[in-house]
Amino acid sequence: MDHLGVAQYLTRIGLVLDGPAALDTAKDAWMNCPNWQPMREHVENLLVLQDWFEIFVAQNLVLEGLSYPLFYDQLDSDFSANGGTAISMMTRFMGEWATETGKWVDAQIKVAAAESPENKVLISQWVQQYRSQTLDALAPLAQRAFGDKADEVIAEVTAEFNTRCTKLGLAV
Repeated sequence: MDHLGVAQYLTRIGLVLDGPAALDTAKDAWMNCPNWQPMREHVENLLVLQDWFEIFVAQNLVLEGLSYPLFYDQLDSDFSANGGTAISMMTRFMGEWATETGKWVDAQIKVAAAESPENKVLISQWVQQYRSQTLDALAPLAQRAFGDKADEVIAEVTAEFNTRCTKLGLAV
């Protein structure tokens, strides 16, 4: 339900900024824009995974653990530094939500990884697999958002994510 709330909040921001046309523009970008197609494919692949805990790791730890800092920390800082404080204020909730939810996700992962050596290996493998896929999906979006700084920003977000996973007892 939290994800639905975030989606509804983003929809409201689009409506405030550009009216109903924003929804059509966003849908068209999701369906057709080359920058969004790797992410769309990645999300669709996650939706058909059979193992519920693999989905939990892939979505809640990896996808959100890389995308939220990229968009709601890095991009938000960029907006704020360049006169976009209104956008920053409108999206503050998402960053705060991600921070709080991340604590819960971390607790789940830490317990599962510590439960057995096999769990630690499997979860670490999933993190490595989905980190690579998620970064590939985020690359065109980061390029669009950050231009020449995209690789540097992605490297910073990835390093923070890897540190987080190491603290959870995972091999990164």
